[in-house]
Amino acid sequence: MALWDTLAMDDKLVKVLKEIPPGPDAGDFGPAYVTIHQLAVELDQRFPEVRRQLDVPLGGGASRHNGLVELLGKELVDKIKRYGDVYPIEAAQLSSVRFRELRLRGPGGRDLVGASRTDLPLIRLRPKDKPED
Repeated sequence: MALWDTLAMDDKLVKVLKEIPPGPDAGDFGPAYVTIHQLAVELDQRFPEVRRQLDVPLGGGASRHNGLVELLGKELVDKIKRYGDVYPIEAAQLSSVRFRELRLRGPGGRDLVGASRTDLPLIRLRPKDKPED
């Protein structure tokens, strides 16, 4: 996606991920993971011009092309596969095994993701390697 580079999306996503507050065990586990949906909402809150320029809704729709969530997911997966450990963002999967329901609340309190039976991608800044003692 050429627009990805024009919009400096890598820099924007790194900035958003850096601003997500760490959890209480961050020192033990590194930066927190967020779902692609959470990342899309945080990006949209900080950089609303991105969604306007991409001309997409936050989430996808049946009658419209993909939303910001789907575009972020696709592009991030491609970049992580292409650049590997050099890329500053990494991904993992939350398994759907024995998971019944997950609700993510977006702006205005509306649900972004309801009961999902598929694995859910998780995104975070790649942890910096700790120097050996």
